[in-house]
Amino acid sequence: MSTHDAATARDYREAGERAEAATLWDEAVPAYEAALSIVADGGAPAENEAALLTALGRCYWNLSDARTAWRTLRRAITLCRERDDGRGMARATVELLRIWGPPERQRAMAEEALEALGDADPHLRAQLLLRLRWDDEDPLPKFNEAMAIAERHNFEDILGIRLLERAFQAYEQGRIDESILLRRQAHEAAARLKLYDQAAGALRAAAFLTLDLGRLDAGFALAMQAMDYARGVHLRFTEQLGLTDAAGVLFARGEYDRCRALLAELPTNTDFRADLYRMWIVELSGDTRGAVALMVNPERGGSAPTAMSQTHGAAAGVLYRAGSLDAARHELHEWFEIARKNNALWTELPALADCVVALGDDDLVQEVHDAFAKPTGGAGLSQYATLQ
Repeated sequence: MSTHDAATARDYREAGERAEAATLWDEAVPAYEAALSIVADGGAPAENEAALLTALGRCYWNLSDARTAWRTLRRAITLCRERDDGRGMARATVELLRIWGPPERQRAMAEEALEALGDADPHLRAQLLLRLRWDDEDPLPKFNEAMAIAERHNFEDILGIRLLERAFQAYEQGRIDESILLRRQAHEAAARLKLYDQAAGALRAAAFLTLDLGRLDAGFALAMQAMDYARGVHLRFTEQLGLTDAAGVLFARGEYDRCRALLAELPTNTDFRADLYRMWIVELSGDTRGAVALMVNPERGGSAPTAMSQTHGAAAGVLYRAGSLDAARHELHEWFEIARKNNALWTELPALADCVVALGDDDLVQEVHDAFAKPTGGAGLSQYATLQ
């Protein structure tokens, strides 16, 4: 191993860290890749490889390159497992859990990481507990354990989750304005701490909930704020989420030219909803064949249930209206099997209501009907469906 090569690798790694500190993820990526190249050639310590892969995967996801981020972080996890590095394994897993993916697979990875970590790193343990709590029938025990750890060590980022928990409870109990205000406060607190992902997610959630209740003007303004914040810190996926939420309002109001113009600002195309809106605009122009050609492949959803049900549901509706009934039945079946597990039947129905009525069997139609008869949480039924 050359001392010169090791020093060069260190310089690249430090350049990547400086770029990350400035939220310049696209500059951090080549720096980390250069450092990894030296490690792969034997010019720098191999024990640095997993940490570099974790940093690289984090940057890929910040740039909305989900597949590359997933593969990179899985490599880091595998390396750490082979080396009995529980802390490194947990660190890579925490980053991977930010990516939308199959819930069961992510839960298994989180459980494995938690077991491997033990009590070696309280901060990572608290982060994993917060993720795993949603898989329990009662999420409170894991939440309380994470908060107790955070209080002992004064982990401000973990303690800040309390605002989001209060926001969730307020929403469930029907105190909607309070819930939105708490999410805005959570955004501001996280932004002060430079917890960019947490800050962006809180503001986007406030926008999404506002739209969900049919408050389109206020929700549009919040969505644009979420987009602007995420754009300012170069978090491309959350930028897409906010932008596409706002574009959905323009679509719902029939402002198709403005909708297309806003969608043209997308930095990447990870959020498949943009292509759904483009498809529906073509369909509404009378070009059903053109709309079918623009259908979104469900595989783009990375096996995330909400993405899978939304894309299958959108396809069912478009195919039915284009007269492709057998294909529409197939997509309808796929949608129903996934959406019923997500409790998403009523939020996604507008995309394929005519298909459900025409092609659904009695059990399917009855279950969709029953979904509308059972309001969710304190907010009741959504007044507007922007999808997810």
